[in-house]
Amino acid sequence: MIRGGARRGLLGFGLAGGLLALLPGLVAGLGLGSFWTTLGFQIFVWVTLAVSWNFFSGYSGYASFGHGAFFGIGMYTTATLLVRGSVPVALALPMAGVVAAVLAWLVGLVVFRLPQFRGELFSLLTLAMTFIVATVVNNVDWLDGGGGVFLREAPGIAPWTDNNLRLYYATLAIALLCVYLAYAIYHTRWGQALFAIRDDEDVADGLGVPTLRYKIGTFALSAFFAGLVGGPQALFLGYLETATAFAVTIPLLALMMAILGGATVWYGPVLGAVLVTLLRQLLTQGETAELNQIAIGLVFILTILFMPQGLGGLIEARRQRP
Repeated sequence: MIRGGARRGLLGFGLAGGLLALLPGLVAGLGLGSFWTTLGFQIFVWVTLAVSWNFFSGYSGYASFGHGAFFGIGMYTTATLLVRGSVPVALALPMAGVVAAVLAWLVGLVVFRLPQFRGELFSLLTLAMTFIVATVVNNVDWLDGGGGVFLREAPGIAPWTDNNLRLYYATLAIALLCVYLAYAIYHTRWGQALFAIRDDEDVADGLGVPTLRYKIGTFALSAFFAGLVGGPQALFLGYLETATAFAVTIPLLALMMAILGGATVWYGPVLGAVLVTLLRQLLTQGETAELNQIAIGLVFILTILFMPQGLGGLIEARRQRP
């Protein structure tokens, strides 16, 4: 049944990807300009961040505030390889994910072996990691050195910055792969192990679940996607500075999107990312720009009070009713 479900899921993701791939051509045919392509790019970035945060933190219960660090590492890895090393864009983008995953793997090797770093202490540690990485980047000359990094004149970057179409397709592919992996993890023994860790890690250990291996592997995979999608974001911005790349609002927004959509179901963060991105876009227009953070904060509070399982949890509860 799992294999059949996986095949159906793969078919569904293929159809969704095909429709989304056709969207830029449809938008251009209707004469709607590049706004919708840029909006699609932003949605795919946040879908990837929310989903990749969730299939580690949501599934295992280890709430990470360091997801923004991996996102920023992805941006600066891409920028450094393009500007300092003249590496082709097609190679720099995957390397951004690899560097973030290696750092997460190294951190996991140490932290997850120590039982005291559970719950709140793990969250604080990952938050501190963001500030440490940002400080290092800001003080190393060949990374940033405090003056920021310009990407616009890097070799081979022009086709990616002249318009957002390539960025749209790159982030679409990344988001689809990330969501499909979240779906696959959710429906396999891997997901069952993470849920067991979330429910009671000591009991899971006692039952023979290799919790350390699952935690380290999933944490590294989560970081890989955060770093991977940081590459297109760096190209989109064209100029990087540590205050923007490692902003603390990035992991908080990813967490908020996952909880709003429903952290207990695989598609919940997708719903949350789409809704919050559209809401932010709507509220940054004209005279309502100052309402952005207030409105999103209110939505988040109301969700916690009246829909603690998020939109996805509400959908699943209704589906299970006789």
